[in-house]
Amino acid sequence: MSTDYYVDFDNQTNDTWTLAVYQTLPSSVGLDSVSWKQTTVPTQGYSGVEWTIDYNVVIANYRQVGGVGVYKASQTLSTRLGSVWDCVFKDNVQQLVPGSGSAPGDSIQINNRSNLLANLGIGMSGQGSVFKPDVVGGGQAQFKVTPTYYLGLFQQVQLGEVISSNVVVGPMEIKFPSGMNCATATASMDGANIKLTLTYTQVTKVSYEATQRLIAARQERLGRVLEHA
Repeated sequence: MSTDYYVDFDNQTNDTWTLAVYQTLPSSVGLDSVSWKQTTVPTQGYSGVEWTIDYNVVIANYRQVGGVGVYKASQTLSTRLGSVWDCVFKDNVQQLVPGSGSAPGDSIQINNRSNLLANLGIGMSGQGSVFKPDVVGGGQAQFKVTPTYYLGLFQQVQLGEVISSNVVVGPMEIKFPSGMNCATATASMDGANIKLTLTYTQVTKVSYEATQRLIAARQERLGRVLEHA
């Protein structure tokens, strides 16, 4: 069973902030990291994001407006580590199809067989997180999936926006200690400065149906005990 991960944001400042989580792949070069999970929280507000480590391959369109680069996925498919994909031109559009062979067990490989430039990426939990831009026809993008997670506070950011110098507060690396799966980022005022701190806890998620079964079983056992009392 996959583990769910959470990043909560407690905004104790006097302003509205967007918390964005993004990834880097330190063992892969030439990649753009983008805002992958984000939430906007008003002053004295609280919200969060979550994800599961299930992998995706992504092909995206890229646009730049006012100096801001944004990747918008045109296709996002589920995948696994060690898989190979091909980007082909079919039905008058670039698209991803399963390729032949295999990649190293910690990697995902995408071959560009479309004869057009392609923005190829991977991600998790249904959203692209890192992209290799302008992969030429006949080229490939190989992602060694050893992600490092970061968070930062932004005044304005959108999903898929390239992370550069637009982080206002941070960035801070997220390192879940063993047995922990929830990070709480707290932004507070320290005089004229904003202080950002991270704390970690363990969150367990149980379905409502499962809890109802447990309650019913407990009540049944209690009833039997009372019958024999």
